[in-house]
Amino acid sequence: MPGNTHDQRDSHLLSVREVAEHLGCSQANVYGLINRGCLPVIRVGQSKGYRVDPHDLETFLRQRKVQYEAAELVVPRPRLKHIEL
Repeated sequence: MPGNTHDQRDSHLLSVREVAEHLGCSQANVYGLINRGCLPVIRVGQSKGYRVDPHDLETFLRQRKVQYEAAELVVPRPRLKHIEL
């Protein structure tokens, strides 16, 4: 459709299996995220289960991205012993 800013790929909803592959986890983990309300889904009939909007998946990933600061490297100083002459 002319003037549509979304291409065909943007409208493709992801299955639980596809989400699991994208996240590198099991489908059970994806169902757990869905059941806890962490990942929004679209319910599709009784037998087809859930579908995930790719934009919702990207939002989910962006919200959980963390960056750890590198800990300063602390080099222990040698203990100085008294020198007896």
